[in-house]
Amino acid sequence: MITENKLQISMSELARVTGVSTSQLRYWERKGYIRSKQDDKNKNHYFSLTTMISVFTIKYFLDQGYTLTVAVKKEEERKQLGIIFRRFIADQIKAIKQLPAEKGEVDLGTLEENPTQEVYAVIDQAGTHLHTRPVKKTD
Repeated sequence: MITENKLQISMSELARVTGVSTSQLRYWERKGYIRSKQDDKNKNHYFSLTTMISVFTIKYFLDQGYTLTVAVKKEEERKQLGIIFRRFIADQIKAIKQLPAEKGEVDLGTLEENPTQEVYAVIDQAGTHLHTRPVKKTD
């Protein structure tokens, strides 16, 4: 649902949730900083969850004292890093399993330089710990 941008909110809801006025949102949309979908009568604007995150981020940078142009640029950089991170998650996480004592394990696959070894992470209350182990042979 989220990746398909089916979750949408109105401009007034976006303004209320983010603290950015509807007039600012309209201006940002005219400038091409954010995008909406409009209803059949082209009156109501609806924004995706990803756009809502962009608005939060732009506002955060504006509140830090950056100009709108710089805030939008910083948001674009954040968005690109998000794309890279989602690609990593989609490509590298092979399996996730629950371990005893509130621990978990994430299988990250084999090492490119040594395909006989796999990387895995153990996550517990102390943090995340990366390890390697021999690849289990399947029959």
